[in-house]
Amino acid sequence: MTVQIKVKVLWRTLGDDDDDGWDMRRCLYAYLGPEDDEVLYIGKAWGVTVHGRWKRASKEHFWDDLESERGIMEHVVLLGEISLSSDHRLSSELLADIESLLIQRVSPWGNIQSINTRISRPGLTVRCLGDWPYPQEIFRDS
Repeated sequence: MTVQIKVKVLWRTLGDDDDDGWDMRRCLYAYLGPEDDEVLYIGKAWGVTVHGRWKRASKEHFWDDLESERGIMEHVVLLGEISLSSDHRLSSELLADIESLLIQRVSPWGNIQSINTRISRPGLTVRCLGDWPYPQEIFRDS
């Protein structure tokens, strides 16, 4: 029997340094192009804050390539807060599965892993709400 897990991800745009979202863990984050809301990258913050993951040293090759290959010098950061039904708990494995499902289906420019293959979690349904810019908002794992 397949366990049904319904996840809501409430996306919101992060503000300047005093926005408490920068200090969040156990969540997703995304980088968007500054003008067209292209999803450039989707990541997870578990043991490190969103701010820690955003620092250039954390993903130096990504930032270098974004600037040199795409000519993008500015971006928008989204925070994705996870909401589960009361009979499920968020684990690092479940967060990784949510992240990889979104990466596989959205195919952000900066994500290399999970584009072609990933371990599936049948029964996982992810609904993206709020400031989510991608036209599709419901993703089902098979």
